[in-house]
Amino acid sequence: MFASVRFLIYALFVEVGALYLMLTGADNRWGLLTYLALHTLASLALARGVWGVLPRHYQEPVGLTQLLLFSLALFVPLVGLVAMLIGVGIGYALPAVSREEPFVTVRVPSFTPVPAPSGAGFRQEDLRTLLTSPDTSTELRLQGMLTVRDMPTRFTGSVLREVLGDAVDDVRLLAYGILDQKEKQLTQQIDRAMRLLETASPARAYRLHRRLAELYWELAYQDLVQGDIRELSLRQSFQYVDRALSEKPDDAGMWLLRGRILMVDGDLEEADKSFRFCVLLGLPASRVNPWLAELALWQGQYRQVRELMSDIAEDSKFTSLDKAVRYWRPA
Repeated sequence: MFASVRFLIYALFVEVGALYLMLTGADNRWGLLTYLALHTLASLALARGVWGVLPRHYQEPVGLTQLLLFSLALFVPLVGLVAMLIGVGIGYALPAVSREEPFVTVRVPSFTPVPAPSGAGFRQEDLRTLLTSPDTSTELRLQGMLTVRDMPTRFTGSVLREVLGDAVDDVRLLAYGILDQKEKQLTQQIDRAMRLLETASPARAYRLHRRLAELYWELAYQDLVQGDIRELSLRQSFQYVDRALSEKPDDAGMWLLRGRILMVDGDLEEADKSFRFCVLLGLPASRVNPWLAELALWQGQYRQVRELMSDIAEDSKFTSLDKAVRYWRPA
């Protein structure tokens, strides 16, 4: 908008100068030619300035619209300017005759149904409602808890914690047992790796640092810890990532994990650097581009998201990723 106003000011000064030359040198052939040259230049600037302040739906097609404005300014010196300004006002005051709607028809999304265990007897109800509703029978809720037990806690952790305050003892204890069992599985692996690290050789120490970074990350990623414990797990994971990278700087997997930890911490700039270094180390686009695309999505750079997802090969082995790629790939 500022550039358009600047063009309008240029056009005004050039046009006034042209009129002055014509009025003071009307009997001079060169004065007339100078006026025509300046008037043409002013018309070009005026057409560009008026086009910039037009409503967006009146700016298309760009070339023909600017040619029309230039013709009005060139062949109808004063009245053309007034007509253009009136047209701009009408364009903002009245709605567009044919407005392009931002909605389009898309294909029905693909879903991967998860079959319930035989004999579970579940109806197609929302799982959270099934587990938390006091109107659901205890037997059916316990069956639902057994189904939740086999699902990743990254998706079920919030539901399980909500059930921890349930009035039914069996449901509450089962939810606590599921969370406690999965947390203990990871903490036991962490303790075992820490003991091995005390007497490990340099080559073995690198692999243990890598393992500990992944285990601490899983504690937070699987939503098994919260609050200060979660922050501590992320710090420990980042610390072991740095130790592994100090021993093997070209470990693309650790650079990828480093970027994901930084994403969780909100350091998007450093996360972007880590992901792009993974690309330089040769990590395939199917593993890096989804995270770069998520960073771009958080920043509202939708064009970049489409470009990143389009770079992923169509024969990717990851089914869920294939669906995301097809969604973002241009039609």
